[in-house]
Amino acid sequence: MPASTLRILIGLFLIAHGWVHFSLTAVPAPRPGAPRTPFWPSWKRAETDPLWPASRLGLSPAAVRNAGSALWAAALAAFCIAGLGLIFLPGQALVWQAAGIVGAAASLILLVFYWHPWLVMGVVIDLAVIAGVVLRWPPAVFPQ
Repeated sequence: MPASTLRILIGLFLIAHGWVHFSLTAVPAPRPGAPRTPFWPSWKRAETDPLWPASRLGLSPAAVRNAGSALWAAALAAFCIAGLGLIFLPGQALVWQAAGIVGAAASLILLVFYWHPWLVMGVVIDLAVIAGVVLRWPPAVFPQ
């Protein structure tokens, strides 16, 4: 596969992964007695999940919502910058690499404090992004 194609595919994947963070703000909070589905705090709703580790820290629900909202917004922005940088700024590798690390770190913090077992794949993706940047793999997307 040509390096440019691989860069585009990985860049699009990073952008999509960022938007997944936003999509979980639109998942409705589960009704009492309904299966617990993953959702994240949003500025537009008051619900929080009492099972989130962040909810057990003794913070107000508003603080739990604001911290979660800031984290998913940071992950969304950083992953989009990383993906766009990888696609459109091949000579500026530090831009997309730094943004990828920031996005993955924000996402991991978000996943730890707003945990739901269905989100385990997000941890795998975030760790893979960090490992890829640190190990400079795949070589085709890193300048020589």
